[in-house]
Amino acid sequence: MINKKDILKINGKNADEICSKIREESFKEEQLVLDKANKEKERILSEAAKEAERQASACLFVADNEIAQIKERIFSAVTMEKKKITLNGKSLFIADVFAAVQQEAENFRRNKDYTKFLKEAILEGMEIVDSSKSQVFYSYLDEKAISSIKDLPVEFKKGAFSEIGVIVQSQDGRLLFDNRFSARFKRAYDEIYMKLLKDAF
Repeated sequence: MINKKDILKINGKNADEICSKIREESFKEEQLVLDKANKEKERILSEAAKEAERQASACLFVADNEIAQIKERIFSAVTMEKKKITLNGKSLFIADVFAAVQQEAENFRRNKDYTKFLKEAILEGMEIVDSSKSQVFYSYLDEKAISSIKDLPVEFKKGAFSEIGVIVQSQDGRLLFDNRFSARFKRAYDEIYMKLLKDAF
């Protein structure tokens, strides 16, 4: 027969086993919770690192774009400035060419071909005015040259201007063709300017 002492011994042993099992189960659960928490922590840290990397990449992308745009603006400004300087240089060069041409035109009056030039200028004017009787206005400085070409069917009139060339108009004054140097130069200016601009430098 089992006495009280034995029962207490058995119960004590059972209690120890139960406590030991409870402790063991608690430890296992604690480990599971800790493992889960560690995994969650690692996941959060990994996500945070990825997010930080993504944001850093996005910031770098934006920064690179901004730098590229700034570079492009600076390059455009420098290119434009270079073009402006080159164009200004060309414009000055062209202005010098035109001034030299003007001076050369003034000197042309003393050239042996000047009378021939005047005759051609008159004939060109007559063709454009297309009148049976034209009037030719010439410079008072060209009286001598004009006297040698009075064989043309026109009425010669001395003008008050000094530049080379002539003005041809119809008898009734309705049609007029200015064939003086300044007018000829003006008609050819754009073409000459663009050619010089293209060929300069």
